[in-house]
Amino acid sequence: MNGPGDCKPVMFDPLEWLYVITMARSLLPELSFHADGAATRVAASLGGLSIDALRDLDWSSPAIFMPPFEKAVGGSVTVAVEGHTARRLQRRGIRPDVVVTDLDFEPEGVEMGRFVVVHAHGDNYWRLPARPWIYTVQTWPVGCTHNISGFTDGDRAVYLAYYMGAREVTISGFNPGAPLKRDDSVKRRKLALASHLIMRLSLRIPVTLV
Repeated sequence: MNGPGDCKPVMFDPLEWLYVITMARSLLPELSFHADGAATRVAASLGGLSIDALRDLDWSSPAIFMPPFEKAVGGSVTVAVEGHTARRLQRRGIRPDVVVTDLDFEPEGVEMGRFVVVHAHGDNYWRLPARPWIYTVQTWPVGCTHNISGFTDGDRAVYLAYYMGAREVTISGFNPGAPLKRDDSVKRRKLALASHLIMRLSLRIPVTLV
């Protein structure tokens, strides 16, 4: 595994990121996009891991679990979206290989993953701890940060799988009609964006929803 000194910032697809962030800013103008640059600088100072640490996993056919998943499905690698999901998987005897999160839904559960991919943005950067985690951002990355596109934790997990080389993806639990944390206008618009981005990715690789 690469150490902090080996870590370089990675922007996986600048045009895709521009598409995603333009749509997000249009749909969700009340979010703190103006502070995303500060979030990136903070994340870069935390001594995170290179995203290359994930390349030793078998990404051929990942299983991505989102709240509120019910069905346990098999895959070459197990990805939990949020600490909440990681804890539920653990109760079923399944240890996630990767947890993708912005630390806003039972963050204590993220430590159950072998790897943790934490997203820094303008509405959470002041509470990011310094951990040996992989930090993603929604600006041009600097230091040891990475931009994998996506906007919500759920669709960002699918982008991660895609950029890691997945040939197919299975998603258990993506249900925009049944939000768990809250049900308000902002949440509904976020889930609408997530639905659009997952559908967009399904034009590139097969995505199965269960």
